Amino acid sequence: MKKIIIPIFMLLPLMTAQAQTVLTEEQQQLEQAQKQLEAAKKALEVAKIKAQAAKLKAQADSINAASAKAEAKKAHATEPEPVVVKEPTTSTTGWAVPVTVAAKPQEAAKPANKLANGTTAKVDMKYLAGAITYNDENKIEFTLDTDANGKTAKQIYDIVLKYMSELTQNEQNIASRVALVNDAEHVIANTMDEWLVFSQSFISLDRTEFKYQLIAKISDNHLNLSLCRIIYNYEEGRSTGFKEPAEEVISDKIALNKKQNDLAKIFGKFRRCTIDRKDQIFAELAALVKQ
Repeated sequence: MKKIIIPIFMLLPLMTAQAQTVLTEEQQQLEQAQKQLEAAKKALEVAKIKAQAAKLKAQADSINAASAKAEAKKAHATEPEPVVVKEPTTSTTGWAVPVTVAAKPQEAAKPANKLANGTTAKVDMKYLAGAITYNDENKIEFTLDTDANGKTAKQIYDIVLKYMSELTQNEQNIASRVALVNDAEHVIANTMDEWLVFSQSFISLDRTEFKYQLIAKISDNHLNLSLCRIIYNYEEGRSTGFKEPAEEVISDKIALNKKQNDLAKIFGKFRRCTIDRKDQIFAELAALVKQ
């Protein structure tokens, strides 16, 4: 028995060494496999990162291309469109190749209420600079020149005489009249004296006596009408009253503010109502002779 046991004990270290050798090789293989797995994981992560980077780059390129296209379209839209002009041709067929000529860029339109001095109009432009006109004697005079739809001088004369006669009978009349007529030369002259009302209520009335001459000169198919020699008689008999010609009441210097963009506080109402009355008479007569 001892003979059998002793060899076994002698073989145990050898068997142990062989087992350790086998275990060491397995550990090495396992460690190598783990390293390969980690390397594979890293490679996969790198591949994912590269793929994501490529995707982001493609998106960026797409955005840049779209932006460049939009900018090009915008730039093209601001350029004036070419105007096609046909050059004369000597071809027997009558056809020619059109030549494009760049149109001049249009200037931006100024706002309707913007004045030349850079200020903004606070009232209708028709009351501001340029609304008052003068004759050769440097007196304020408004003029209407209009054609009459092919009518003869006699036809126009009859229409205007009827209108100017009725004008002397309006509800604001004081002492207006048809002063002179010349049937042969087709001239009519009214001396007008009427109330020009600024404001009216149950308890107050603000108005001025408005005197002027209305002269119509007529020819075939044409009417020339002038409103001139204007005088205002305001609040007669009161300390605040005055009697002055138009040059001292409704001129730009007197009836407009310093910036020339609004009516003056005191005399602005005279200018406004005078222009309104003039416009009314001129518009009504022009419409009548054109019927």
